[in-house]
Amino acid sequence: MSSAGTTSLWTVPNLLSLSRVILLPVWWWVMDSPDPSRRWWGAALIAYGILSDVLDGYLARRWGQVSLWGKVIDPVGDKLAGLVIGLFCVMHRGFPLAAFLLGTGRDLVLVVGGWVRYRRTGVMPISANLGRYAAFLWGVLLLLYAFDTSAIAHVIVWPTVALYLIAGIDYLRRR
Repeated sequence: MSSAGTTSLWTVPNLLSLSRVILLPVWWWVMDSPDPSRRWWGAALIAYGILSDVLDGYLARRWGQVSLWGKVIDPVGDKLAGLVIGLFCVMHRGFPLAAFLLGTGRDLVLVVGGWVRYRRTGVMPISANLGRYAAFLWGVLLLLYAFDTSAIAHVIVWPTVALYLIAGIDYLRRR
């Protein structure tokens, strides 16, 4: 596995990715509190998630700790975060169920499609800029709902869902 770097699960970048997944139930608990002041902790956990997501990739490349584990844990962790935050928003913030199902279905197809491609070719697909922009907008949309700013989010919900789906199709079509 020399081209992928290390085979170890227990690297700092992978631990950062795992920590984001482990903190998801804590985020839900904080955000579900009737005390609105606790939402600052929810915002802090989101900020940690974003920063650690950027940092884990940087450190993996910088320290030569790119691994197959990391190539799986990081995107799956991102998808789990989207699933948890999206489900919370559907249950507590009025996020449209159809938008959640389309976004979650897209993510499931990408995870399965990426895995199938890896099994067939030995190459783990990576996202293109369109996918990064779409994922960023999807995340912004979910955060707008999570933090009760859904009035703003209503304007961008369906264009964001459309872009998210188009980027998913692009990801699966690329070789």
